[in-house]
Amino acid sequence: MRLTTRAPRLRLLSALTLALACQPKTSTEAPPAGGDAHQTAAAADAQAILAGSDLPPLQERPVDGDPMGVTVHRLSNGMTVYISTDRQKPRFNAWIAVRAGSRHDPADSTGLAHYLEHMLFKGTDELGTVDVEAERPHLAKVEALYAELRTTEEAAKRAEILAAIDAETQQTAQYTISNELSRLYGELGIEGVNAFTSDDQTVYIADVPSNRLEAWAAVERERFADPVFRLFYPELEAVYEEKNLSLDSPERRISETVRRSLFPAHPYGTQPTIGLAEHLKNPAYADMVAYFERWYAPNNMAIVLAGDIDAATALPVLEKTLGTLAPKALEAPAAGELAPLSGRVFATVEAEGEEGVTIAWQTVSQTAADEPALVVLDWLMDNASSGLLNLHLELTQRLPNAGSYPSNLNEAGYWTVRGTAREGQSLEEVEALLMEVVAKLKAGEFKQETIDAIILHQDISDKQRLESPMGRVSKMAGAYINHQSWPAALERDARLRAVTKADVLRVAAEYLGDDRVVVYRRRGKPELPKIDKPKITPLEMDSTRHSPFSDAISAMPAKTLEPEWLVEGQHYERRELPAGPLVVAKNARNDLFRVMYDFAVGERRERMLCHAFDALELTGYDDKSAEALREELYALGTDISFNCGTDRTNIEISGIDANLEASVKIMEAWLRRGELTQESLGKLADNTISERRDRLDDANYVAFLLREYAFYGDASAFKSEPSNKQLQQAKAAPLHKLLRGLLDHEHRTYYFGPRAADEVAAVVAIGDKHRKTAEPPPRRARTAKKPVIFFLSKDVAKSTIAVSLPLGTRPTAERAAASLLGEYLDGDMGSLFFQEIREARGLAYYAGGFVGAGTRPVDDWLFMGRLGTQADKTVEALETYLEVLRRPIDATRMASAKTALDQSYRASRVDPRWIANWVRFWDLRGEKSDPRPGEWEAANALSAPQLQEYASQVTAPPAVVAIVGDKGRVDLKALAAIGTIKSVEPGELVSWGAFPKQASDAAKTRVTAKK
Repeated sequence: MRLTTRAPRLRLLSALTLALACQPKTSTEAPPAGGDAHQTAAAADAQAILAGSDLPPLQERPVDGDPMGVTVHRLSNGMTVYISTDRQKPRFNAWIAVRAGSRHDPADSTGLAHYLEHMLFKGTDELGTVDVEAERPHLAKVEALYAELRTTEEAAKRAEILAAIDAETQQTAQYTISNELSRLYGELGIEGVNAFTSDDQTVYIADVPSNRLEAWAAVERERFADPVFRLFYPELEAVYEEKNLSLDSPERRISETVRRSLFPAHPYGTQPTIGLAEHLKNPAYADMVAYFERWYAPNNMAIVLAGDIDAATALPVLEKTLGTLAPKALEAPAAGELAPLSGRVFATVEAEGEEGVTIAWQTVSQTAADEPALVVLDWLMDNASSGLLNLHLELTQRLPNAGSYPSNLNEAGYWTVRGTAREGQSLEEVEALLMEVVAKLKAGEFKQETIDAIILHQDISDKQRLESPMGRVSKMAGAYINHQSWPAALERDARLRAVTKADVLRVAAEYLGDDRVVVYRRRGKPELPKIDKPKITPLEMDSTRHSPFSDAISAMPAKTLEPEWLVEGQHYERRELPAGPLVVAKNARNDLFRVMYDFAVGERRERMLCHAFDALELTGYDDKSAEALREELYALGTDISFNCGTDRTNIEISGIDANLEASVKIMEAWLRRGELTQESLGKLADNTISERRDRLDDANYVAFLLREYAFYGDASAFKSEPSNKQLQQAKAAPLHKLLRGLLDHEHRTYYFGPRAADEVAAVVAIGDKHRKTAEPPPRRARTAKKPVIFFLSKDVAKSTIAVSLPLGTRPTAERAAASLLGEYLDGDMGSLFFQEIREARGLAYYAGGFVGAGTRPVDDWLFMGRLGTQADKTVEALETYLEVLRRPIDATRMASAKTALDQSYRASRVDPRWIANWVRFWDLRGEKSDPRPGEWEAANALSAPQLQEYASQVTAPPAVVAIVGDKGRVDLKALAAIGTIKSVEPGELVSWGAFPKQASDAAKTRVTAKK
C-alpha cells in the first residue's frame, strides 16, 4: 500500500489493457547505460527470493491414483497454483491463501491479521474510489491520528483524536464507493465472496462462474497490488462486534483458555485470532500496513481452484494478472516457545448455562509422522456413534454429552476431550469419567475391526469431498498452508489407512500422560471486558457511483451462460409405493446412497414422539444390545438419523449402496422391536431436564427461543414439546406404540444413489397398512396492531435482535419479487442493509433480512430480519434498521441486485446429492415441476416501480421484534418509543413447566469449593 501522492495510473478501457495494465510499460526510448546488467541483477535477486520461500514442489501431472487429479503450478513471481478439475457445473471455487494469520501478529497488536482481512474488501487506488488522489491527504491524516491515539491514555484527548479520525473519515467518504468489490462481483455472478483468518492462514474465497475467470483474476490482482485502507474507522466497530460475539460465547472463551494454558509462551496461546480487547481499543493502523507489506507477497500465497477449470485455461490468465505482483524476501515469524506441560494445569471459566470439563494434551503438528495415528485415536474415542466416549458415557447416560477433537497447527498440536455435567453432578466426577474412558483407550479396550470401520468412514468422507468443489479446494489449500507437498498430502492419507491398533496404543501412551490442561466451566456471571462504542458519524452512501476500473471489468466480454432446470425423467424419476410417492435421483459419481422417509407427524400431533426417538437411540433390539447395534451400523458404514420436529418427522439412512438392503432392514427392526426400559427412560429424562435448565441460561439459545415465540406465539415449536413432568412420568409401552406405529403411516420417500428407480422401489418400501395422515395445521405468524417488542434481559456484551413483519398467506407468483427484494436488501456486502447499517454507521456486525415464504401454500409468509449489535447501540440500530427497510427502492441498487440474481440463476446447478431434497420442497409447495424458470423470468421482468409496490406491501405491517440484551445497557425508555415493550422470562418461551428441585445451596457450595 502507498500513502504518498503519486501520478494516477492509466485508466483501463478494454479487456486487453485491463489484463496488461499492471505490467511494466514498454518504452521506445533507448535503455540507460547498464540497463541489461540491472535487469540481470534484478532477475537474480528474484530467483534468490523464490529459492528462499519454501515453495511446494510442482506437480505438472496428477499423481497416479489421485482421485482429485490435482496439479500444482507456479507463476513467474512465485505464486503457487493448485487446480482440481470437476465439470459438474459451470463454476469453480477460487481461494487465495496467504501463509500468515494471527500467529504472525505483532505481540502488541493482536487481531491484526483478522482486521486486515476485513480491510482488503475496501478497495484499492482504482477500485472503490472516484478520486484516490483527493483521498490520499485524508488517509495520511487518519494514519497519523491512529499513531497518536496509541500513545494517548487521557480520556478527553482520546475522544478528541477519535473525533478527528471521524471527521477525516467523512472527508474520504466524499470519494469512496463503498464495497464496490462486492457489488461488482455480484453483478458478475461471483458468489460466496468472503474470507477467514486463523492461526496460520488468511484465505479469501469466491465461487466464480467459469465464464468470469479473467474478470475475477484481474480484480484479485488489483486487490492485492494496491490496497487502500479506507473506512478503517467504521470497520473498527464491526471488529468490536465480532469480539463481543466471542465474549458472549463460553465455548470460545474455553478454547482461548485451553490454548493459553497449553502454549503460554507461544502466539498460539497468547494471540487469539479476534485479538485481545486492550489491543482492539488501540488499533494499529501503521502496523497493519507493515503486516501487509511483510506477509502479502505472491511467494507467500497460493491460488487454489476446483471445479470447471483447467490448467490450460487458467495459467495464462493468472500469469498476466496475479503473476505480475512483485515477490518479496520473506522473514521468519517471531519465535515462540513451545515448552512441555508439567503436571495438571488447571483453569476455570465462568459462564451461565451448562457446567462441564475440558481436558487437553499437547500432541504434534499437522505434518508430523504421528498425526494420522492421533486422528484414528480421536475417532476411536468419538465418532458420534460407536466411539468409546459415545458408548461408555453418552449411551449409558452417565453424561448428557461427551466428545473429543484434534487440533493440529503448523508448529504444534493438541487433543481435547470434553464432557457436560448434568444437574447436581460434580465437575470432579465429570473429569474422572473422562479420564476413565481415556484409560480404556490406553489399555487397548477397542478392536482392530473398529479401526477398519474408521477407515471405511474415511473412504466415505473422501468420496463426498470429491462431489464438492469446496471440499476439494479446502484440502489443497490445507496442503499449501501446512508446507506439505501434494504427494506428501496423499501419502499422509495412505498412512492413515495403514494405522494399526499398536500405533494407536503407542501414541496414546506417548502423548496422553499426566501432563495436561484441565478447564472447568462453572456456572456464574463472568467479568468480561467492555469495549465502549466509538462515535461514528453516518457516511453518505451513493449507490450511483462506479469507478472506471469497475466499468472496465464489467465490460469484459464473457460467454453467456444458460441456466439448467431440473426435469423429471432426466434428473429424477417418480414411482408410487404403497406408502406414497417415491422420488429417485441418480448418483453417477460413486457408490453412496441416502434415503429419506418423510412423515407428516410431529410433536404437535404426538407430543412424546421426539422423546421416544431419543429413547430409541439408547436401545438395541431383539438380543442385540445398544452397543452392539451401534458397532454393527458403524462397521457397515451406515448412518441412521431420526429427525423429529414440530410437524414432520424424517428418518434418514445413508451409507454404501451395497448395504442398502441391510440398512433398511435394521432401521425397520430397530423401530419395531427396540426395547425401551424404565431405567434408561429415567436417565434420559434426568439428562434432558438438566440440558433444558442449562439452555435457559444460554443467551444464544434463549435468543432462538425468543425469536420463535415472538414470531409465532403459542404456535412456537417450543410450545409443543413435552413438559418436564411428562418426561419424568414417561412409560415404555406408549412410547413403543408411537415408534412401532409410525412406519405404518403413509409417507413420502426420497432416494439418492446409484440404483435405477424400479430397483429402488423394490428395496426401500417400508411399513404396513399405511394409515392416512392429515397434513399438519397451517403455520400462522403472530400479528400486532402496533409495533411490539418482546424483551428478555441477559448479561451479555451484544444484543441479538430479530424482526418479523407478518404477511399472511401469499400467492406463489410473489416468490420472484420476494427473491429480488431479498437480493436487494441482503444479497452481498454491497446490499442495502450491509451498506447502511454496518458500513456507513458501524451499528452492527451482522444485519440482514428476507421474505420467508410459507413452506406450504396454506402457511403464512413473513419478513424476517436480524441484527447483532453492542447492547448500548440497540435502540439506534433497531431504529435505523426499520428506517432503512422502509426506504424507497433505489433504482440503481435494484438494477445491480437484478443483475446479480440473473447471473446466479444462469450459473447455478443443483448438485445431484440435493436433487431429491429440492423436489421434496417443491412437493410441499404443491409444485408439479421445477418452478425456477418461471421465477427467473418473472424476476427479470420486474421494474423498480413494481418492486417498490411489492416492498411497500411487505414493510407495511407493524413490526414484531425480539431482543435479548442487557437491560442495564439498553435504553428501555427510548426503546419504548419504537414499540410496546413486553418483558418475558425464559420459562415463558417453552412448554417445559416447572423444573425438579435443584441441589441445596450447601451442596452447591461444596461442589464449587472442590478442585
